[in-house]
Amino acid sequence: MDTERANIRSPGVSGMFYPSEGRPLTALIENFHREVKSKISPEPVSGTIIGGIVPHAGIEYCGRHAVHFFDRVKNSGFPFETVIIMHPNHYGSGPALSADDHQGWEVSNGIIEADLDFAEELNLPFSAAAQKREHSAEVIVPYILHFLSGNLRLVSINMLDQSYGAAKDVAVRICSAVQKLKRKVLVIASSDFTHFESRTVAKGLDDIVLQEITTRNARGVSRAVRENNLSVCGYGPIMALMEYSAMVDPEYRVKILSRGDSGDISNTSDVVSYISALFSKHY
Repeated sequence: MDTERANIRSPGVSGMFYPSEGRPLTALIENFHREVKSKISPEPVSGTIIGGIVPHAGIEYCGRHAVHFFDRVKNSGFPFETVIIMHPNHYGSGPALSADDHQGWEVSNGIIEADLDFAEELNLPFSAAAQKREHSAEVIVPYILHFLSGNLRLVSINMLDQSYGAAKDVAVRICSAVQKLKRKVLVIASSDFTHFESRTVAKGLDDIVLQEITTRNARGVSRAVRENNLSVCGYGPIMALMEYSAMVDPEYRVKILSRGDSGDISNTSDVVSYISALFSKHY
């Protein structure tokens, strides 16, 4: 990719969600990694990694949880070619479902090339408007560049529609594209969990939806969100990951890697909670 002429997506939230310069960003990720390394299981992942749930808040708040996922992926040694980030739409711009057609994404610690062949194979509309202000895919790119080597490419799927039907549709499209293009993909659902509740309440609400996630009940995620008025902002991407995982292996495994909340960093009565999880084949 000729970065001087390519259509590169410029950083939208650097300096807010993560440092605007590469060295401070790299140092921050490395510091978080050192801080939590003793809590990360050294055991190899049992079965091929499918993907996982990664939080998308400011790196100061959720970085310690996100690095758990990327450490496990890096140490697995699986030869991924494309990272697919399914994420919510916080601003209501663009179509119900959309893909991004930039040739690459720039963040403070580098540029990742897009997999436009895969994005086109999804047969979703491309939307610049849906991505213009959206942070929930961008903030995950620094971890990808830091932890994962090789010529990894990126696909972003923006889910304004987070219904179960939309999630199943996205999963089917990804599965079809993988089968046609023979890509080795890592599928990430970008989501934070409960927003602006006390720590005790947030944990209880998170437990409701985690029960559905860990028992592989994607429809149950949608029902839990509706019936309990949960504020899990990326529940659509989570359901899409679950449905895709079930297509890969009906007995896929879910392992919660790390969970916490913004109260670990700022002394406030209401918190936002963060969870990272790993999805893998059961064999």
